Amino acid sequence: TVYNFAHLGNARMAVVTDLLVKVLKQKYKKVTFASNITDIDDKIIEAAQEQNLPIGELTNKYHLIYNQDMESLGVSTPTFQPKATDYIIDMIKFIKILVNNKCAYESNGNILFDTNSYKYYGALSKRVMDDQKTGTRIKKVNYKRNDNDFILWKPSSKNEPGWDSPWGIGRPGWHIECSAMIARHFGPTVDIHGGGVDLQFPHHENECAQSRCAHGAPLARYWLHNGMLNIAGEKMSKSRGNITLVEELLGDYPGAAIR
Repeated sequence: TVYNFAHLGNARMAVVTDLLVKVLKQKYKKVTFASNITDIDDKIIEAAQEQNLPIGELTNKYHLIYNQDMESLGVSTPTFQPKATDYIIDMIKFIKILVNNKCAYESNGNILFDTNSYKYYGALSKRVMDDQKTGTRIKKVNYKRNDNDFILWKPSSKNEPGWDSPWGIGRPGWHIECSAMIARHFGPTVDIHGGGVDLQFPHHENECAQSRCAHGAPLARYWLHNGMLNIAGEKMSKSRGNITLVEELLGDYPGAAIR
């Protein structure tokens, strides 16, 4: 999600994945690695407003910086880096399938995925939904049928970016983009899906559910989650304010040493 400088936690994911790709290339003749760029979401909109920049200018700036930082750490450029905003039509088609399959519903201007429509919801993260208390990264709102239901499409106000859709001018939720991009480039199922373990729930869980309900096939054959980078026993994150930026460290140390 390109709205700020990459920190060491972001870099850990990139380095782990890069190592995996390089190992796979020793064994297989063709390895295609896609790393998607989220260039539209609420945090990006807020950052663009705070910095008084057009969203495209902000995301292009930090996308370029991210790639430069990762290159300094010896991370090879992915085969391709699809941007979410280039796949809006794919996401709308994907959501239409879910609505037609009775796996999504409209409420309060939003289109939401009905997690009760997927009986294996919680299997990836090994969470038992009957015992699950909503908390981290799950927002309780009164227009959801179930607390774990998640937004596929949301309405946009006049001062927010938006695209025309069957449900009015709006923008996609975060979870739908990966499933839509994978479907376009790889078909319903990708061989390996990676990411930090903090994304396992709800992000990857939601991806699994929507993809299975849309295509009747698993999103990924294998899931690989790297652990978090801890500082003094706490996860490094922007919300905790304990982040170390890659750009700052590169001023004092060579990229190979940071890697």
